[in-house]
Amino acid sequence: MVEKFLTVPPFECAWREDLKFQEAGRGCVAFDAFACNDVTLVFRENVGSQGYHYKRDSSPHYTIILGSHRNRRLRIEVNGKTVVDAAGVGLCCSNSFQSYWISIYDGFISIGNGKYPFQDVVFQWSDSHPNCNVQYIGLSSWDKHVKYRNVNVLSLTHTLMPLSKHMLFGDYQVEEDDVAATADKQLHMDYDNWGLKNFLESWDLSDMLFIVGPEERPVPAHKSILAASGNFPFCSSFAITLPTVSYQLLHALLHYIYTGWTE
Repeated sequence: MVEKFLTVPPFECAWREDLKFQEAGRGCVAFDAFACNDVTLVFRENVGSQGYHYKRDSSPHYTIILGSHRNRRLRIEVNGKTVVDAAGVGLCCSNSFQSYWISIYDGFISIGNGKYPFQDVVFQWSDSHPNCNVQYIGLSSWDKHVKYRNVNVLSLTHTLMPLSKHMLFGDYQVEEDDVAATADKQLHMDYDNWGLKNFLESWDLSDMLFIVGPEERPVPAHKSILAASGNFPFCSSFAITLPTVSYQLLHALLHYIYTGWTE
């Protein structure tokens, strides 16, 4: 089997139309990279040109550099100006591919290691004057080749409302004095009005992960929803590996738990 990856030469940046956040200013990109230094991602309002490089970009953009300064530092730049220069954080691995993820939510940038987004956070930074229009993702480099593979763009939730509110009240707005009466009424409404189906296999607010089948497909889930469905066994680990369970079987189970009906 031939392993496929994208090699970005020194001082270049790769762009693809499909490498974009579904919602401007909000999204997460997960990827593997193989480099000695300067694994670099650019978040921009528009797709860059073929000869684009972030050092020559005068338009609004964010640049995140993992393994800057010969793999000694993490850097974040806003419109070409350095705003973060942290030593010993977010470094590269020069002898194998390493997994990373980077998310942005209205100028709040999170960076993590590992295959599963929103876990193993290594650094976070908030822009006091956020650019909420960045949407396209560029894969770049500095003075050495960088290899990228398994690049996936994920959406983020439109609201940071606690999951418990979604479970009890769905998308309805209630006054504090009406909570008790509304809760009693809501508990008798059907599942379609609860809004839980919006969280089915969603990374939004997920706090556990199933690794399913021999292909090790990641399936995010939510402990509070599973616990509400009955005596569901949990373990201390974030990820539960199910090598002999097919994705179709797990999906059918989760679909019933989150929606109350089968497909």
